[in-house]
Amino acid sequence: MDKTIEFIDSRREELISIASKIWDFAETKNEEYRSSAILENALKENSFVVESTVAGLETAFIGSWGKGKPVIAFLGEYDALPGLSQEPCKTYRQPIVEGGAGHGCAHHALGTASLGAALAVKNYLEKSGKGGTVRYYGCPAEEGGKGKQVMAVSGAFDDVDAAITWHPTDDNNIWSMNFLASKSVVFNFEGTPAAAPGQSVIGRSSLEAIELMNVGANYLRGHIESHSYINYAVVDAGGIAPNAIPAHGSVIYLLRARTKESVNHIFTRLVEVAEGAAKMTGTTMTYVTEFGTSELIPNRALEKILYKHFLDVGPTPFTKDDLDYAKELRNTLPPNAEGMTFSALRMLYGDVAETLIPQIKDKDINDIIYPYVPIEVSKLGSTDVCDVSWFTPVAQVTTACYAKDTPGHCWQVTTQGKTQLCYNGMLTAAKVMALSGIELLTDPCSLQSVREEYEKRIKGKVYPESILE
Repeated sequence: MDKTIEFIDSRREELISIASKIWDFAETKNEEYRSSAILENALKENSFVVESTVAGLETAFIGSWGKGKPVIAFLGEYDALPGLSQEPCKTYRQPIVEGGAGHGCAHHALGTASLGAALAVKNYLEKSGKGGTVRYYGCPAEEGGKGKQVMAVSGAFDDVDAAITWHPTDDNNIWSMNFLASKSVVFNFEGTPAAAPGQSVIGRSSLEAIELMNVGANYLRGHIESHSYINYAVVDAGGIAPNAIPAHGSVIYLLRARTKESVNHIFTRLVEVAEGAAKMTGTTMTYVTEFGTSELIPNRALEKILYKHFLDVGPTPFTKDDLDYAKELRNTLPPNAEGMTFSALRMLYGDVAETLIPQIKDKDINDIIYPYVPIEVSKLGSTDVCDVSWFTPVAQVTTACYAKDTPGHCWQVTTQGKTQLCYNGMLTAAKVMALSGIELLTDPCSLQSVREEYEKRIKGKVYPESILE
């Protein structure tokens, strides 16, 4: 264990440099050309065999080292978010490029920590002479794309014995909860343009169709399962002149529910609503699925392995300077930010939350590792990591990379992406993942327990490729 931790520490500056460059690139979904290239090059420099353009995705890749079974994979992401450009290490909003992209979900650190874990496992196998294969999966477009889904359907994970990943957050935890399945769809309406009011009789308004669809969707909310969500945004209103009847318009819908079946049921009903809106307005409707994600097939055995090694490594370390910065940064968060954290903990952890909350209340940086609890309810979010879990066992660790209560997808995440706290969290995650990967490669009993649970949970289930349609 000590040698693996020492190895990752010895690569600290190299890994920070890679993460920093990816942060600077700030490339959004399916445009991560420089980000994927720097990770690919790092793997090649360490004797990994790299397959580029996986499953037709230009910014997807797989790096492999070793031979034979077991095959242990680390999942990396590196896409940024639109609109979250931000100068680093600030305590106020200051975009680098107004309206530009930024790493508001810290995927620059995510992809780099997984790289560090892969390099550490390769080093262990090389030095020990033990058999097995370590892989790094470069997965593009987690934010609103379908990178892992397309890779999975193509067979990229078929021979993987287990996959490990992580996510930067404001806490030190094992993500043992489930996630909501999702589907994002753009509905397009085409009508007949006309001048209003003089030619209104011949006009067929796409905007009216969108408005009627949204009204119908709002009523539909009362007839779907609990813990299901319908959100939408008009992305093309057809124009800005009130005296011109618009002939085209688009609205994007994001559907979420506890299972893929529930999502598809809502989607079927929503299409009927859209068709009705088109009939009422004399317009035509088409739709395009942007992406979809499934719920997670959890693996408690793998989660427990990650947790055990998390306790060995310890939570993200930090200094007084980190604390001072976090304290100032937290002043920019919404007034109820800590309350929202506690509400989420109560929803997920139940009674355990009441013993956990006093340990973190009023702290500026989360300095404990949350207790491991198998959580059956779903986090109010979605991730394509869940799709990988239908093909191989998957588990995720989180580390404190930013000030406590920092919400996701905001400028405060972007600005903390180059802090020492974020980089320390990144390296902590790399250590936990590497030690877990080594155990799976060297302890047949551990891997067997993970595989047996996976086979039991997946039995009778078929991956819903329709979620991509």
